[in-house]
Amino acid sequence: MGDPRDSVVIARFPDELSALLLVGDLQAEGIPATVLGGLTAQLRAEAPGLVSVLVRRGDLVRAERLIAERAPPEGWEDEAEQCEREPG
Repeated sequence: MGDPRDSVVIARFPDELSALLLVGDLQAEGIPATVLGGLTAQLRAEAPGLVSVLVRRGDLVRAERLIAERAPPEGWEDEAEQCEREPG
């Protein structure tokens, strides 16, 4: 087992804003988190980068639990799409 202070990637996003929203949620729960790769993810290259959110290894279980608790329910995209098609 590694040092609990080592950083591990908890999530990856295609844009920095999404990553920063997760960092804010984690920090609000007392879990230090940071973003890595925000500047390079915005480059329009052949292989665009992803923005990573990192937490300390010792906080990994708490961070994973928080992400799972706040995840949208299964099928939410289908439900949202259905609402868009229904006359308002």
